[in-house]
Amino acid sequence: MTVRRPPELAGASAIWIREIRSRMRGKRAFVFLTFYLTVFAGLLWIGLRSATEAPLSALQAVSVGRDIYAAVVLIETLVVLILAPAYTAASISQEREKGTFDLLAVTPISSLAIVVGKLVSALLFLAVVVGASIPLASVAFLFGGVGLDDIVRSYIVIVAVGIGAGAVGVACSAVFRRSQPATVAAFIAVALIAGGSSVMWFSLEARVPEGNTAAPPEALLYLDPFVGQADVLCLVMGNGCRATPAPRATDIPRPAPVGVANPDAAPPPSGPAPTEPGSVWPWTVLAWVVVAVVAMLVAADSVSPTRRFAWRPGRIALPRRPSASGE
Repeated sequence: MTVRRPPELAGASAIWIREIRSRMRGKRAFVFLTFYLTVFAGLLWIGLRSATEAPLSALQAVSVGRDIYAAVVLIETLVVLILAPAYTAASISQEREKGTFDLLAVTPISSLAIVVGKLVSALLFLAVVVGASIPLASVAFLFGGVGLDDIVRSYIVIVAVGIGAGAVGVACSAVFRRSQPATVAAFIAVALIAGGSSVMWFSLEARVPEGNTAAPPEALLYLDPFVGQADVLCLVMGNGCRATPAPRATDIPRPAPVGVANPDAAPPPSGPAPTEPGSVWPWTVLAWVVVAVVAMLVAADSVSPTRRFAWRPGRIALPRRPSASGE
């Protein structure tokens, strides 16, 4: 008789269904969602009142719509970066603190299914929070200048960032045994992933004019979600793009006589070509998907009773002192 091994993700649905039911049955989720939408709508209303105090022309209305769209997208990205690790950082460490982790570990559910179920349960509630703000973002349609494909691109970046940041929180929750250190480590890790690469890129970029240092690779910016969203906004608004500025009138070299080298001629351009609008955000999505995959593998290995990799250093065996009998 051959016993078939269950699929690797079998049982993950049972975990996230139980988690989301316990989360939504309490009133804390609804209170937070109401407070969040009230604050968001209030800020949007204040912005609309200040922008529409005087009659707007067609071009001004388009500009207001694009500004609303940009503000909603950037706020949503920041909210996801904060809430995703906050919801997942205690998902597994809390099981250890309550003493229910051993019961979860002896079930026939695989370690990967456990961490995937924990991640999906947290991301489903985060999807409710983000999805509730879509009607507020659609206010930009009333003014024009923003298309449906623009909003879809922005929310694809938001979804990828939420999955990656949530997976980092699950990994920290699996590695650390207490919720408080796991939460702190999750926020630090997400901050370093999202902003550390950009800080490195800008520090290297600042040294380029000083010497013959080559331009830093653009791949360092892919993990910054705000750079990805700025690339999406560049397609809509036409500004804020990472492109070479147009030459000024004073920068145009004077013509030189035939056969004479022009000392004012600019040297041939070096380094990478200017970034085309819309070419960065797909790499941002891919980078955060890779972060999510790596974090989930780390979390699954940390949860597994038979761990393949030791993430914590073991104790050093000290030599025993000889006894008086010489043994």
